[in-house]
Amino acid sequence: MENRKAILWLKCAFMVGVVTDALALIPMLCPPMARFFWGFDSFTGIYYFAMGYGATFMLAWTILLYWAFRKPLERRYVALFTIIVLIGFMVTEALSIRAGYMHAGKAAPSLILQTAWLILFGYAFFISRHRRPSGRDRGRQGK
Repeated sequence: MENRKAILWLKCAFMVGVVTDALALIPMLCPPMARFFWGFDSFTGIYYFAMGYGATFMLAWTILLYWAFRKPLERRYVALFTIIVLIGFMVTEALSIRAGYMHAGKAAPSLILQTAWLILFGYAFFISRHRRPSGRDRGRQGK
């Protein structure tokens, strides 16, 4: 029963991550959406270079989260690694606000979502930390 609960929370966290990361690609690849979401108004070569790198990472992490979704108990440490990524995003946004690159009002929705996802991934990892996939759970995880 406890494995089922851990699997449910991990799968929820991983799928939320898949959807969120896939949606995050939109403003990364489409400057008008970056203007809308983040208030950016300067799209120079360095912007495209940095966003190209970032979008590649975001796509790879989306795939990684889907991979973890398929066998959540066996791949639960992806949740822990995702927490590290989320903290990095939050620190980056806070520094961008402080430096005047981004208005706090534009960053607030993102920071609120990231805080919620941090709690979700943290809880999912916490309740799964001592769980081991049983033979029966292995079959259930991929469904």
